[in-house]
Amino acid sequence: MIKLFFLWCFLFLAVITFAQPHDAEVLYHKTAIEVDKGRLTKNVSYQIRINNRAGERFSQVEIPFSKLNKVSNIEALIKDAGGRVVRKLKKADLTTRSAISDVSLYEDDFVKTFTLKHNTYPYTIEYSYQIKQSEFLYLSYWIPVINWRVPTLAADLFVSVPQDYGLSFKNEGVDTFMVDTLATRLSYHWSASYTHLIKSEVLSPPISELLPSVKVVPLKFKFDRKGSMASWEDYGHWQFELLQGLNDLPVVEKERIRKLVKGVDSVREQIEILYRYLQDETRYINITIETGGLKPYPASYVVHNKYGDCKALTNYFKSILDFVQIPAYYTKVYAGNPKDAIEQEFPSQQFNHAILYVPLNDGDLWIDCTSKHPLDYVGTFIQGRSAFVVDDNKSRFLNIPALNPEDVLVSRNVSISYGRNEAHLGLQSTLKGESYERMRQLDKGYNEADKAFIVRNYLVPEGFHLVDYRFSESFRDSASMTIHLNVSSQNVYKHYGNDILVANIPFSLPDFEKPEYRNLPVQLDHPIYECDTLVYELPVGYALNSSAKEVSLNSKYGTYHLKVFEKDKSLVVVKKVLLNAGWYPRAEYSEFYDFFRQVLATERSPIISLQKQTLSL
Repeated sequence: MIKLFFLWCFLFLAVITFAQPHDAEVLYHKTAIEVDKGRLTKNVSYQIRINNRAGERFSQVEIPFSKLNKVSNIEALIKDAGGRVVRKLKKADLTTRSAISDVSLYEDDFVKTFTLKHNTYPYTIEYSYQIKQSEFLYLSYWIPVINWRVPTLAADLFVSVPQDYGLSFKNEGVDTFMVDTLATRLSYHWSASYTHLIKSEVLSPPISELLPSVKVVPLKFKFDRKGSMASWEDYGHWQFELLQGLNDLPVVEKERIRKLVKGVDSVREQIEILYRYLQDETRYINITIETGGLKPYPASYVVHNKYGDCKALTNYFKSILDFVQIPAYYTKVYAGNPKDAIEQEFPSQQFNHAILYVPLNDGDLWIDCTSKHPLDYVGTFIQGRSAFVVDDNKSRFLNIPALNPEDVLVSRNVSISYGRNEAHLGLQSTLKGESYERMRQLDKGYNEADKAFIVRNYLVPEGFHLVDYRFSESFRDSASMTIHLNVSSQNVYKHYGNDILVANIPFSLPDFEKPEYRNLPVQLDHPIYECDTLVYELPVGYALNSSAKEVSLNSKYGTYHLKVFEKDKSLVVVKKVLLNAGWYPRAEYSEFYDFFRQVLATERSPIISLQKQTLSL
């Protein structure tokens, strides 16, 4: 009997140990929100099972809060595999730190942290806390997922409000939804789970768009001042009112501005002069305080301190343009890559960045006041998306222009010198678009040692050895830059008896998954466009083994062209690849990949073969 008991225990533990495919699992997550007399109380609880050592990173708990979102009633404990409590959180286990980031001066955001661990797996962490808010724009932005690699077996969201309390909501991927009337209150209930885990894939939509979520907003609110989410016009009016009185340029600053544009008649030229002044005199520092990071610091603050966040710098530059009587509009966007679309049918705070919109007769300007790029450069950070132009009761959405292929072109000119054992290559790459942005940041923002490490490990093609490199100084108003690389390789000219196979210098293309491994759509926010001209030295005594080679591929997803010919005792290769911007559903991924596979097959094959010439007597 004892033996059977121990055998049963062993089998039970084996099932627990080997039946857990994940490092950790959220067994249950609950959020209960109550609005009463204009105040919001949120009670949150988690049950997280830690299955192995790798899962212990989820035993480190962070609870964000701020002066607007006060946290209290933090409780936590550990249960072993049998459900016995083995440890409880003590007050001394809790620490508080600022949530300040590397690019922040200071933030009105803090984090309560603690770590609870056990020495036997699996074990379960249970913790809960309460948040109270007197001002809020969201009742809830609920995503019951702690990490896209960690399943959530069950989760509930409860929202309780007075019957006359207006709200709107939007839910995605929710299992069930119910609403009940209880005496004088309304109770909303959503249930969700996340058990079919999403794997990150090359150029896929934002993961946040694919997770279960519920967004609940009040139709009327008080956040610094009263506002409404009943329409985008109402929301824009609230934001417009929030900006009033913040254009207080000091007299000395006004005099500087007046001198800068004195005698300049062209409006665009005035803006360019003033934008350079903004870039030279200020720097970007993140500051998220006061009204939840939505209210800018006044223009006088930027003048005095010479720095500001996106809101403050945008408000400051708008104040400058207002002073010289150039109409400009504070504008809100959701910036970043991949693009996350604004849900225009759901008026709410959905933005993370502020820019300036300046309508002109000869072409509108979309100015990122945190940028060091040229005035009319619309970078990948904000291009091709809807922007919310704040214009009192006429606030509206406008589309920021998308980058076209010429805007993102990466062109290389490569000269290859033959060597019996090693070829030497000189590469000159002119970069635009995202490549330009990254290289400019690398060139301007890193020391020489770090710069050399990144160039050697990330910019030199695979199979090549870096000899040296340099960046060409780009003009201030140029939206491109050039990098020069000298490299060597033993793999360019391959000898096979009397023949030589000449290898291609391939494009740097995304490593898309094969169709059998792909589950998500493809989201190309902007085109990928690369052009190469490769000039190979022909070894003495060798000639082309076949006629000139030409490949042309065309599809809705892009184009690819390659041409190989002999010129002036050199082998010349001219090739171009273009992947069109777009959102391509999973249903047509096989067709997309078929085009891409043909490009790869050509890129990975030898360019052409050379044959040794025999001497005639």
